[in-house]
Order: sequence, then C-alpha cells, then structure tokens
Amino acid sequence: MAIILVRKGWKAVSIHGNKAQSERTRSLALFKEGSCPLLVATDVAARGLDIPDVEVVINYSFPLTTEDYVHRIGRTGRAGKKGVAHTFFTQQNKGLAGELVNVLREAGQVVPTDLTKFGTHVKKKESKLYGAHFKEIAVDAPKATKITFADSDDED
Repeated sequence: MAIILVRKGWKAVSIHGNKAQSERTRSLALFKEGSCPLLVATDVAARGLDIPDVEVVINYSFPLTTEDYVHRIGRTGRAGKKGVAHTFFTQQNKGLAGELVNVLREAGQVVPTDLTKFGTHVKKKESKLYGAHFKEIAVDAPKATKITFADSDDED
C-alpha cells in the first residue's frame, strides 16, 4: 500500500512483519520526525510503539478483536490532543459488531446506523478449559483498584 501511495506522489513508509527490524526502525524514525507523514502498518504497529502526535489512523481491515481495535485507534488523540480514526468494517467482521457498538457507546462516540445493521448481539466467549462465559458490566460499575503485594523476593 505504501508503494502505491509513493507512486501517486505521497511521502509514505511502511512497517510490517516481512521487513527487517532495521527497516522498520528507519520507517518509524522518518514518520516520528515528520519527514514522512504517512505510515502504513500491519498489526506489527498495534501495540508497544510510542508515536506522539498521530492525528489520523485508518484501519484498512478490522482487527481480530475489539481489544486490538482499541489499541489501534488509541494511537490518536494522546495527551489531550484530538485525533480521528476511520475503520473499514465489512460483512466478514459482523461477528464483532456487537462488541464494537459497546466500545463506541462506552466512549461516547456516535454509533453508525449501518454498523447496527450487522446486529448488536455480543457472542459468549468459549474456552476449552472454562466453557462459555460472558458478563455484562454496567457503565456505572466501580472502577478497578490496583492491589500491590509484598515482593516475596525481599523476604529473608
């Protein structure tokens, strides 16, 4: 995709699993410094990258989980800044429509009518070890609290 953009006259770089780490590092550096304003990336960029001032994320494909979706779009609007994320959602993704609707509602975002046409049911998750499980969590539920345990390595 980056090659297509470059051929059309855009400054673009890419990172993906088939690139050597040194090439990925160089692409990220060019993007971070702003000399190359477009970065095309696969899930290799979904987590763990610290890239400030990303204004727009376009998800050409919807990730396998809504958790990964949240990480992808979380690249925008950091530190109180605004950002925009566009995601292509197709018939192949319809099994995640209910989860996506919930994520959008919880974030106070507009839920597109076309998205609700895929259905808003959230499928129960099934584990080979634990069976089916699903728990609705109310929006006004108490927030989680961090529990710190004494480090057993410090004991005599």
